[in-house]
Amino acid sequence: MPNDLRRFLAALQSQPGDLVEIDRVVRPDAFEVTALLKQLDERRRYPAVLFRHPTDQYGQPSPFAILSNVYATRARCGLMLGVAPATPYREVSLAYQRASHQRLNPVTVPAADAPVHETVWQGADADVGRLPIVRHWAMDFGPVLTMPHVMRSREGWYDLSFAKTFYKWDPRQMVVSIHTRDLSRILKEYEDRDEPAPIVNVLGHHPALGLGVMARTPSGADDYEHLGPFLGEPLRLTPSVTWGDRFLVPADAEIVIEGEIPPGQRDVCDPFGEVAGLYQAQCLRPLFDVKAITFRHGAIMQDIFSGCRDGYLGFHAIPREAALEDALRPQFPNLAAIHVPTSGSGMRAAYIAVRDAQPGQVDAIARAVFATMTFGMQLVIVVDAEIDVFDEDQVLWAVHTYTDPARGIRPFAGEARQHLSFVPRSGFGTTNWGTHKLVIDATRPRDFPFGARLTLPDEAMARVRLDDYLPSAAPAEVG
Repeated sequence: MPNDLRRFLAALQSQPGDLVEIDRVVRPDAFEVTALLKQLDERRRYPAVLFRHPTDQYGQPSPFAILSNVYATRARCGLMLGVAPATPYREVSLAYQRASHQRLNPVTVPAADAPVHETVWQGADADVGRLPIVRHWAMDFGPVLTMPHVMRSREGWYDLSFAKTFYKWDPRQMVVSIHTRDLSRILKEYEDRDEPAPIVNVLGHHPALGLGVMARTPSGADDYEHLGPFLGEPLRLTPSVTWGDRFLVPADAEIVIEGEIPPGQRDVCDPFGEVAGLYQAQCLRPLFDVKAITFRHGAIMQDIFSGCRDGYLGFHAIPREAALEDALRPQFPNLAAIHVPTSGSGMRAAYIAVRDAQPGQVDAIARAVFATMTFGMQLVIVVDAEIDVFDEDQVLWAVHTYTDPARGIRPFAGEARQHLSFVPRSGFGTTNWGTHKLVIDATRPRDFPFGARLTLPDEAMARVRLDDYLPSAAPAEVG
């Protein structure tokens, strides 16, 4: 059995409370999906939620279910990568790091054997309005698909990147918010030749595929080769309906929309409630002309509720933690742990724990972090190894207790960067590009006598276990 979404949901059902199924009818374009997810977020509850009976854009029952919140806990992201739920924190980043260093050649299966081709809609039947497209936030331009897109360069390599696709109340046309490096590069190749650019929107697969899409790969690398290690097996591909062998699509996807971007044509896109918890400004983006919709029997459409406190941001942070592990550990052998917290939108801040920080090392660590995370990172806090960087209360305790504001809080003069054209100055990311960054040294002072932190003997903590005395005292994990 291939590693697909069905297989993952079967595994998830063995984790009590990790999957909630909603049998009542919901109207995703009237905020009824995200209103429920927001209320779960406010209660610090983050199950994956399967909406069995959503309506489509015409108010009719959709043939597709919706799965959301699947990336909302680190333990669940770990499960996608084969990490035991009992060890969900740093081990998840390390598993991600290991997968990102590997390659597996994909395998091709005939279209007749590909689950994603069990049903094919073409022509007038390829109506995106029949999908249960979710409207996420109050000021969003409209209902939007939030899953990865695939484009193929004229050189033959494939890029997969997350990009929003807005429904335009048109059965055969959408607008796609292309802004990543390689998708933009491929689109330019086609537009320079005044040719339509093939594009595919993958609306569901084993969620480890989505984690792999977030990996930092070299420009021009074939992403299909990079995704297999995240799945734990070669990615299965199949010829597309529209272009045949010239464009391969994931064979075990739930739903695939095949389309073309007409050269030079743009339409209104955004606002949209993005990862930073702010609306992106309205702009013009390429059109997406729908050519075919293919899907499995009983297909489940995945959606990501971005901008929600933990429902998406942990997923956003794990690849950054893995990239920082790669960049920092060779330079700093005393590195203990790295965390990119959700309070910083999974991108703006990094908490770094070290053993016995050496003079000048805090600034060196900050410099390495900012050089690695050039997009959005603005704060580095360095703490001692006994501080759990995944517990923000402990990090802030170290800041309040150990930091001397006169010398421990320092601006960092980085290299000025040209403001990226796809980042609106009216909101998301406005203050995060350029030279304005900050480093906080929250390690225990060592240059004068300073009180030691309270501890209990390790032997006593190992011998006296709370569960032996109060079995019901252990709290359920919420994030």
